[in-house]
Amino acid sequence: MRRAGLRRSQPSSEVRKFMPTVPIVVSILAIVVWLVFILLFALYWSNGFSTFQNVIVTIVSLVITGMLIGLMWVIYGSRRAWDFAEHRW
Repeated sequence: MRRAGLRRSQPSSEVRKFMPTVPIVVSILAIVVWLVFILLFALYWSNGFSTFQNVIVTIVSLVITGMLIGLMWVIYGSRRAWDFAEHRW
């Protein structure tokens, strides 16, 4: 039931400016790409490696993915903090 005269409130431009939409989407995509890589690695490329080497490849690829996601969030956070500091004063 919808009431007449009521509209959904939209975030103001100031709030929208600080919303982390892009980093969230990129983080999700990075995780999906990592999962696809691990699946392809397990199915096609892992036959010639020992179990230890397969575990190392998984851990190293996870660390690299985590570092890229972390770097992206650090850059996003530092830019937003700088914008917030300039806007505050």
